[in-house]
Amino acid sequence: MNCTMPIVSVIIPSFNLGQYLGETLKSVQAQSYQDWECIIVENGSQDNSVEVVRTFSVHDSRFKLIPLPKNEGVSAARNLGLEAAHGKYILFLDADDLIMPSYMNEAVAALETDPILTLVYGIAERFGTQSSWDLPAFSMETMLARNCLYISCFFRREQAVPFDSSFKVGFEDWDFWLSLLEGVENPKVLQLQSLCFRYRARRHSRNTGVTDEVLEDIRRRLWEKHKGLYSKYFCNPLETIEFKRMERSFRKASRWSLVWKLRLLYRRLSR
Repeated sequence: MNCTMPIVSVIIPSFNLGQYLGETLKSVQAQSYQDWECIIVENGSQDNSVEVVRTFSVHDSRFKLIPLPKNEGVSAARNLGLEAAHGKYILFLDADDLIMPSYMNEAVAALETDPILTLVYGIAERFGTQSSWDLPAFSMETMLARNCLYISCFFRREQAVPFDSSFKVGFEDWDFWLSLLEGVENPKVLQLQSLCFRYRARRHSRNTGVTDEVLEDIRRRLWEKHKGLYSKYFCNPLETIEFKRMERSFRKASRWSLVWKLRLLYRRLSR
């Protein structure tokens, strides 16, 4: 095995997902590209997650366990993984999701070929309780309106930013990608035209219970935190197609006039 620093660091936060974790680690082990390390930050699970990791690490030293005595949250776990990572490129992977065997090889080749490439990701599909996934193609305008990147995109470790642990109910990945893209002068994002990622949809994941009121608050926080980035792409958000999409996204459970709510929100953010 190569004793030099690995090219890729895969970071997996894990909390009570032992029933899926083995399959996830196998998807890492099955990569056609083999120069990687896999850091599993075990977030105080009460199931067999630690045992699952140890069954892999005892036979393959590329798997590295960071055990925590209690659940510190997914953002803190990913930040710890980033601190421990040695790879040139980073890939976050949730403990119940899967990556396809060629993903790492294709992404590393793209990043090595194009030094100004910021993010690389591929075609994705859902599996589990839901099959369809409305994931639009990336553009900065779309990304500012809704998160169109899943967590398992490749990026350069030198451009990494910390996760914001104040996002407790989800969407910390959206904030992370906005922060990373905001730190790059002219971000360039590539989507590989092959199936690379499989997202396991579960009935009781964090995002399934998010209400429109919580989502509205998250959007408000994102606008306030990244106002400089929004201003580069939206001269007047109320007149753009993407803002209209945001407007429609509130309609599912809202009883108020959404146009009035969004216009009021924009007035507050514009002060």
